[in-house]
Amino acid sequence: MQLEQAVAATSALTTLIAVPATLLAAHWTRRSADRAAHATALAGFDQSQAAVAAAQLHERAGREQSLEDARRSAYAEFLSAADVLVRIITKLPEVPGPARRELLDQKATAVVQARAGVAVLGPPAVLGQAEEVAEQCARLEQLALRRAVLRSAISALEEAWCPRNAEFCQDPHHTSAYLAWELLDRWGRLEEEERWEELDFLEFCLQESHALDAEQVSQVLEVANSVACWDEMIGGFLRDPLLERFQAVRGDFVDVAYGSHGLVA
Repeated sequence: MQLEQAVAATSALTTLIAVPATLLAAHWTRRSADRAAHATALAGFDQSQAAVAAAQLHERAGREQSLEDARRSAYAEFLSAADVLVRIITKLPEVPGPARRELLDQKATAVVQARAGVAVLGPPAVLGQAEEVAEQCARLEQLALRRAVLRSAISALEEAWCPRNAEFCQDPHHTSAYLAWELLDRWGRLEEEERWEELDFLEFCLQESHALDAEQVSQVLEVANSVACWDEMIGGFLRDPLLERFQAVRGDFVDVAYGSHGLVA
């Protein structure tokens, strides 16, 4: 009887001990599961954040690339418009007089429009150099028509020279063409009084050269009455100051564009 009571008591004690152990094991199992779930959630959150950051970085890189592409296009368009204007100005003496103004206006307007694109997209350094190019283009436009009159006349007079010895030829038309050419070449260096004294002689030589028609002679005389910027308009055999300045500011613009974005050539 005592033995049975002892066994019963032992079983009860074992049961009492087993229950808390089971509860404790269950507690730690749940806690471990919670920690694992939390760690998984954190890992997922970190991955999500990384994905968002990568997407934002990719989007920003795409915007920056789009901006650079737009700048590249704007810079190239501006340079192209300026170059076309200069080519037209150099060819303008060969264009019939009535068509010169319209052609010049078209190309000068294209420069102004293209410069607006640089103003919107370009950083200050590039915009500053673009302004220099635009100003030089405006200077070229300002002198282009008078320049075309003079350079057209110079070419026509040279073609009317004596084919053998222009300076000592006795043919009146050849001699007049040479004298008119020589007068125009040094016209801007004459004193005002000298120009007034020579003006009638210049008109006579232009007419007697038979190189120009009456309208062309009238245009040359009109330009000759204003000698401001004469050397820029008439140019020279080896150097052309007006175009040299354009090439200088154009080169500065390209240098700045390369330095900031590696863009146009």
